[in-house]
Amino acid sequence: MKYIFTLFFVVILMTNCYSQNKDREELKKVSNEILTYIKEYSIVTDSINWKEFRRDILTKITKLDDVDSNKIIFSSILDKLRRYGDFHSFYSDKSNLKKIVSNDTTLNYPSSKIIDDSIGYISLPTHLSMNEKDNFIYADTLRKQIRLLDEKYSIKGWIVDLRGNGGGNMWPMLAGLNPIIEDGTVGYFVSKAKRIKWQSTSKNNYKCKNLHNKIAILIDSLTGSSGEMAAISLLGRENSKSFGTKTSGYTTANQNFKLSNGAMLFLATAYCEDRTKKKYIGKITPDVEVSDNTKTITKSKEWLLE
Repeated sequence: MKYIFTLFFVVILMTNCYSQNKDREELKKVSNEILTYIKEYSIVTDSINWKEFRRDILTKITKLDDVDSNKIIFSSILDKLRRYGDFHSFYSDKSNLKKIVSNDTTLNYPSSKIIDDSIGYISLPTHLSMNEKDNFIYADTLRKQIRLLDEKYSIKGWIVDLRGNGGGNMWPMLAGLNPIIEDGTVGYFVSKAKRIKWQSTSKNNYKCKNLHNKIAILIDSLTGSSGEMAAISLLGRENSKSFGTKTSGYTTANQNFKLSNGAMLFLATAYCEDRTKKKYIGKITPDVEVSDNTKTITKSKEWLLE
């Protein structure tokens, strides 16, 4: 009986060792993929000591007792990127990625109202979805609400509220805002290799009666990533002004790279510019700083009605 138990224990131990070695090799493979993408495309690649970076990561993997891919990627690779100045890149494992691309009925969509019978107020929430149907609903909801306000009232100005908008997918936000501005280039992604235009074009054949109305853009410390890019798409335009507090500072473009383990690397590969080619690095400072969040709308109204 003792012999059988000992043999069983050895088999279990060998199985665990095989599993650990297999996991370790898979982690090495994925880590090498990530390091290759970072070296080729990252906005901070020129600041990195690549020989040291690669050696540190592979050494940590070799010494791991518990081969946890999320742990090594988050605490080692991404942590190093943060130290080099990239605060925006992130890694999404297979299970989390599935949630992002699935149709999520719990998503929030834009809302609107009229203020003082003359100011159109539209609020754009975070939109964490890559699902085509979700994206269409978000943009279409915003366009329809803008149209309803513009047809019913004589709009003297717009308030675009991006406070609390932590980002997600920027394109439905830009598409939804199209009726209040003229078609054309509203911003750029800029990397060492190229400059990519953000184009705003009409999707429902409706444009507001006055495309030169003032636009007040409301931002705060929770406005980040695509929320900041939605703000940038309106900045640099004549008759636009921002109000509130400094944003989160995730003003870089993330490019997605599919990994062999089914996960995705969202890597910061470019900086952002507004339509005048003004570059935004880090936090956006509002034109009018309003530390008291309850007074932000009041201050923006005063400017809109001047």
